[in-house]
Amino acid sequence: MKKFLKILGISAAVVAGVFAALFILGCIAGPSEDRDSEFYTYTPEETREYNPLLPPWGMPDESNITDSMYYDTAEEAIEHDKTLAAGDEEQNKDENMLNHVTEVLHTWEGDEYVTLFYRAENEDNSKQGLVFAKCRKKDFDGKTKYAFVNSQYTISKPDTKYIIHFEEDIGELLSLSDAMQDINPSYPDTRFVYGYSHNKNIYSLEVEGQKPDGIIELDMYGRTMYFWYFDDLKSDKAGSSLSYTVRRAD
Repeated sequence: MKKFLKILGISAAVVAGVFAALFILGCIAGPSEDRDSEFYTYTPEETREYNPLLPPWGMPDESNITDSMYYDTAEEAIEHDKTLAAGDEEQNKDENMLNHVTEVLHTWEGDEYVTLFYRAENEDNSKQGLVFAKCRKKDFDGKTKYAFVNSQYTISKPDTKYIIHFEEDIGELLSLSDAMQDINPSYPDTRFVYGYSHNKNIYSLEVEGQKPDGIIELDMYGRTMYFWYFDDLKSDKAGSSLSYTVRRAD
């Protein structure tokens, strides 16, 4: 069991690094565009087929989940997870911060899983975590209970610096989304896509002609961040091959 937890701890560290790339961006997507237009449009030169790139270790191993690991609520399952707590303590020196659900920002329900997107804070609010936590659901005599499966998270501080290329960053986020389906509670039936932005013009975003299913405004130490997501993006193109348009940053 200790070996299993250690492997999961390492996996969580790798995932955290990838998730951070969705949060602090500075990569250029290489678009073809009309710079005089009010809108920025990305059209890929080549089109590749969508192929979910699951983490190197594959989907989470659920064979070690026992009935004793199920709790009455997803929040309780998150609170008692040892791998999330261990990863938080080792990387951020705030023991168990990520296990405390300060504010649930959104919930995605699948037939067998539920994914919570929540804010976690340490005691003096000098650090905030934005966390995705996926839990498995199981029926116990007519009552649904939850067991923690896996997570992705990033940490923000008051002095966190962001490298922002608003229009181009969207393309990088779409490319990275192919590798994030392990937190999708309805995988492989749906294609979950999400990202962050620091500009209100994200409300004009369309990907393959589709508007996001939701945009959540987050207050990050007095600065507004916009979390946008598609519950199920309808496209057979790889993330890097998705066309999109958005009103240019003011």
